[in-house]
This record gives sequence, structure tokens and C-alpha cells, in this order.
Amino acid sequence: MLGDFEPSSKTEGWVFDIQRFSLHDGPGIRTTIFMKGCPLQCIWCHNPEGISPRPQVRVNFNICTLCGRCADVCESGCHIIIDKNSHLLRLDRCMLCGRCASVCLNKATEIVGRKMTAEDVMSIVRKDIPFYEQSGGGVTLSGGEPMAQPEFALAIMKMAHTENIHTAIETSLCVNWQVVEKFIETADLFLVDLKHIDETLHKELTGISNRQILSNVRRLAQTTKPMIIRICLVPGYNANSDFAEKLVEFITSLEQTPEVEILLYHRLGIPKWKAIGEQPPMPEDVPAADRDDASGWVQRLRDACVPVRVQ
Repeated sequence: MLGDFEPSSKTEGWVFDIQRFSLHDGPGIRTTIFMKGCPLQCIWCHNPEGISPRPQVRVNFNICTLCGRCADVCESGCHIIIDKNSHLLRLDRCMLCGRCASVCLNKATEIVGRKMTAEDVMSIVRKDIPFYEQSGGGVTLSGGEPMAQPEFALAIMKMAHTENIHTAIETSLCVNWQVVEKFIETADLFLVDLKHIDETLHKELTGISNRQILSNVRRLAQTTKPMIIRICLVPGYNANSDFAEKLVEFITSLEQTPEVEILLYHRLGIPKWKAIGEQPPMPEDVPAADRDDASGWVQRLRDACVPVRVQ
């Protein structure tokens, strides 16, 4: 896939957000780069604008004034204002001309996804070097799936590594092992998002098998590279004792025992789906998870001598 590719500061890719002063994507204060494109279709995805590899129109309905300027300039009929009471989206028709975003007075409508070079990204990352030095932080690639843009992601990681900036990559590992191998030299930390151990349930929740993912986790555990397994705990979907037992069995079978980080499901992704003109795949009555939902998991993992924390 990468072949003899040689990463360069001019290597280009698609980014949909850059979050500075992040505290949840690795150690210390971090700059998190959110990259577009993901092979998974997780029903609880809280960054649905990261799934498509293409730029998209997004509407923040909280600040939309229903003025109708977007509908007036859209030749494809993507924006429909009904009686000044409702803004409907038909983004399946969108040609990404950008006219709607250009006329929106309060920036409620925007194009999500911009092409950047590795140097463009690093010029932002470097601004926070003093914070990295004080806190032990660095840069984290997230998404989406960063390894879906392997050349671009690798170029950023190599540049940061060369400049002695701590590097982390948040990934599902849903790629060929040959791609993962390319990142081992320059990634100081792998944050591996694991959705489920059971293959059938994994397909139901994400649309694909987890065989390649689990194989890659096993192979990565055979290296000396630090790895944290992250689990998004979703009530009624994967927050059950069966998953917990299978997770313990899997982790304790690995060559090295990674830390487990339990992320409590929240509902903030639901309006994000609507903002890109799609119906949220997660039923809106599914409650957010709390620490009580994770307590049994924490105890079971600790009983197996697996380090665990809850975010």
C-alpha cells in the first residue's frame, strides 16, 4: 500500500479538525489532529464527519437563524427552509461548491474537511511545544482513522519524531499489518480503539469483521511499543459482562499486558449526525454511560491484574 513511499513535508491529506490543549488523547497537553476517512461505521460514532474521506457540508442548527441565504444560492437543492421554522438538509445532492458556506452570515454552515500538507499541520503543532515540554505532552493523530491516509499520517509522525515531539496515534488497527508496521518506529504510543471481541457483534456494531483488528493487536503486543486499549462503553450494546469476560481473556493472552481505558458513551455525537444531513444510527433514547456502568468492568480487569482507568 505504501510501497517505497518516502514521507515529505509536502505530503497532503484531509483534516476535519485540530484540537489544541487536549487532555484526553495521550499523556500531557496535546494537539490532536482529526483526519478524515474511516473503514468502520460504528453506530455510536461521535465524530461522524470523520467517516467520509471527502469534504462535507455541516450545519450547526443551534446558531442557524433560518435566514434562507444558503437555500437561495444552492443550485442543487441541498438546503430547504420550511416556513422559516425548519432547516432540512439533502446533502446527497451536494456538489461541494461552497456557496452556502460563503453566504452564511454567522458561519452556521461550513465545509468540513480541508486539504493540508504535513508542514501545514506541523506549523500548528510547533506552537504548543512549550506546553508539551512542561506537561510531557505532544501530538496525537485521530479521526476518523489516521491510517486510512497512511502517507499523510506517516509524514506528520516522522516530522514530529524528528523534532523530538511525543507522538501518539488513535487507531482501530483496521488496516493491513504492513501499514501498522510503518508507524512502529515513529509512534511513541498506540491508542487502540476496540469495539468488541465477538466477531458477530462487531459486525453488527461497526459493519465489518474484527479478525484483522485482533490479529494486529496481537502482533503489536509482541513489540515493545506502548499500547493502550480504549473501550467506548455503550449501555445496551457492549456494556455487558460477556464482553468484559472476553476482553479479559483476550488481553491476558497477549505478549504484553496493555492498559485499558474505558470511555463512557455520551450523546454529543447525535446532533453531529444531523448536522451532516444523516439520521443518527444510535437510537436517541440510549442513555449516556456513567461510572456505575463501568464499575464491574474495572473490578474484573483489576482482578486479572490489568491496569484500567475510566474517562
